[in-house]
Amino acid sequence: MAGLDNIPQQQQITIETAKIDAETMQSINDLNQKIQGLVLDFGQIYIRRKEIQDEMVRMDDFLEKGEDEFKVLNTQLREIIDGLDDKYPQGRINMQDGTIQYQPGAPTRKQLAEMQRQQQSSTMPDGSTGMKVVKE
Repeated sequence: MAGLDNIPQQQQITIETAKIDAETMQSINDLNQKIQGLVLDFGQIYIRRKEIQDEMVRMDDFLEKGEDEFKVLNTQLREIIDGLDDKYPQGRINMQDGTIQYQPGAPTRKQLAEMQRQQQSSTMPDGSTGMKVVKE
């Protein structure tokens, strides 16, 4: 550290002042104003974007809850309709006057679906029923 003691040190600091020309000052002011405007715009965009993201989260939650509720309500409606179909086969409900037109003795929708499944399972892989049509 003895070597550092031999370095000459300046004890006085000189500061000078110079006048910047008006055109340069105007350019600096203009650019500063534009930068401040952009920073303000960026801040507003950031805040708006955050609001939109929060709204999207709320909408996603609403959609998820709505889908769950829709499934529950749809299942309840299907159970009521199926119950009516068991009692009133092939029924058509008139919602305005609260009546139902049906075909007594007709197969219910469940029975029709089961018959279709049985027919499909009795067909061959190529779609044929295994019967041949012969022309005489």
